Amino acid sequence: MSESYFEITDQEWRSGSLAEDKLDQVQESFNSIGFAVVAGLVPPAICEQLMTAFLEDVELIREKAGLTPHEKHTAEGHLQLGPRRSGPYVRSEMVANPVLESVVAKLLGSGAWLGFYNGNVNCPGSGYQPLHFDRPYAWKTEQAAKAAGQPWPPNSTTVSCSLALSEITEAAGATEIYPGSQRETDVTTWGKGEQPVHHPEVVAKWHPPASMTIPAGGICFRDPRMWHRGVRNPSDTPRPMVALTYHSAMAKHQRGTLVNLTQIDADACEQDPSLKMLDSGVLGDARLIFDADARSAFEAPNLHGVYRNARFIEAPRVVNHFLDAHLLGGARMVENQTVHPYPHHD
Repeated sequence: MSESYFEITDQEWRSGSLAEDKLDQVQESFNSIGFAVVAGLVPPAICEQLMTAFLEDVELIREKAGLTPHEKHTAEGHLQLGPRRSGPYVRSEMVANPVLESVVAKLLGSGAWLGFYNGNVNCPGSGYQPLHFDRPYAWKTEQAAKAAGQPWPPNSTTVSCSLALSEITEAAGATEIYPGSQRETDVTTWGKGEQPVHHPEVVAKWHPPASMTIPAGGICFRDPRMWHRGVRNPSDTPRPMVALTYHSAMAKHQRGTLVNLTQIDADACEQDPSLKMLDSGVLGDARLIFDADARSAFEAPNLHGVYRNARFIEAPRVVNHFLDAHLLGGARMVENQTVHPYPHHD
């Protein structure tokens, strides 16, 4: 077993948590190289069910020629596509898994919350995304970090959980990663939207890159500040990956960004943990939306104080998981529409 790869024992399953010494090792791997992989978190039958649904959804998207908006923004063949939000496809082993939540609580502390439930698909014949990172530093200077009681470089306030539905290998287009690059403080001096490709001398410090390989049913707990990119999928099968993103209690923005709240807003957040600062700049309900028949998946006992942050909508309203992949946690609520990438299709 490598230092970044961990197996679950039967005793850990029964207790609903990784052993404390193993959690310490996961945390060390996450903080030092930017990721840790825990195998066997989601059963094969669930992975197979979701894999079938993803492949069907990719076919629907490809009913229209041309690139999707996400492909135009990143690279051809890389789809921003999450799992379906209706009951049969939302499983407690994913959204209320006590072993998964034990890792999240270890990495982010008490009161961590689910802020994103989506995914991506690397299709055959895909291209290469630009090297990038998903989150900025929460504290931009060593002084600010120390004032908040944080080390320098600071640890992450967010963890991205990448679930492999089938084995993800280099042969299936595993994401390219730069272990340790989440500790590159030079990024705090870059302008908004600046990418590592414009700083080859800094990128060279973190060579060589690696591949984010994950066994089927395993999850890679990844620091979203670590540099990475989608690469070519040389296989003949789309490679889906489910993404769940959790934020620490101190992050009051729906995307996990630390924000300065007025005392009134801060008090409101204390009273109602679903309130977060939205992209519009107002305080609002940032809970993830699911169809009402998915409610039972979230009702498993909560052993680790991780806020599951979901709300449920009743018919005739439904959640269209094809739309607004980056808004409100990765879906759009619609009414009297078919759940389809092109809702007004013939």
